Amino acid sequence: MFFTADRLLSAVLRLLTFYRDYGILVLKKCANARMLQKGVVFMECPKCHKSVDDDDIFCPNCDTRLRPDKNTSIMKRFKKQNKPLNVEIVGEKKHKLSESKLKLILITVAVVLLVVLVVLIVVNIISGKGENTAESISEYIGVDVAKAQKKLDMHFKDESAFQGVNNALNFDYIIESDDSVNVDGINYPEWAALVTVDDEERIQTVKYSNFKVLKNNANGEKKSKAINLDKFEQGAKWSGLSDAIDLEYYGIIWSKDTKNYIYRYWYENDAGDDQPVVLNVTFDTDNKYLYYSSTLIYPEYL
Repeated sequence: MFFTADRLLSAVLRLLTFYRDYGILVLKKCANARMLQKGVVFMECPKCHKSVDDDDIFCPNCDTRLRPDKNTSIMKRFKKQNKPLNVEIVGEKKHKLSESKLKLILITVAVVLLVVLVVLIVVNIISGKGENTAESISEYIGVDVAKAQKKLDMHFKDESAFQGVNNALNFDYIIESDDSVNVDGINYPEWAALVTVDDEERIQTVKYSNFKVLKNNANGEKKSKAINLDKFEQGAKWSGLSDAIDLEYYGIIWSKDTKNYIYRYWYENDAGDDQPVVLNVTFDTDNKYLYYSSTLIYPEYL
């Protein structure tokens, strides 16, 4: 599973909300216990069994009449119906919430939350290894590839272990995942960092490809229509465009002056055919939006 920083934060916030609500519930029970200890008596409506006050004429929850007139107390009303009054007093309560138990609950919640956070962080680091690797290499664009390998303590290969990559992609050097993913019957690495160099073996571009995005469909995700980003002006923030695109990017290409995000998706065109699209969204080195382009993909062979 792929985790972005936003998804990780969203998961953490959901957990915090759950434990907050749970803590409020526990504190309410403790408050009720303290009220009982002070002599407060709880009564129930004979119909919905919700708590009512002794001077209530109608149940505030279901509107059931609790007594025929002002002179008839709710106690008499219940006795006439031969229904015992449900009274809970602290001394008779079967389950008490002591302070020690409350502390134990809070400690348990904190430990569980900490474990979940650690697991999410580890998963996020592992899933982002390919992109982090490619981004580290991109810092050496313009540098001799041998020097970059030494500085990064990485070994670049000149051929992929996966024939699908060798046949489909252009590169001079590659670092890739050992784990594979099947896309339309062909095995690819889960991710790959592809490097191109000039005639003097200096790094020109670095491309990160996340083949897991194409696992379910080589054309990417389905959209209801073609994506249009014309409303965005140059200099727009990445977050705004990302929300408008609402897709997980398939790849990133770093060059000397730009950073290009690549998306793959498809939609049903007016003729009722599936129309695959490759969307490129380009930013400068400060991550400010420059322009975008959409390329329609058509079958090469029929």
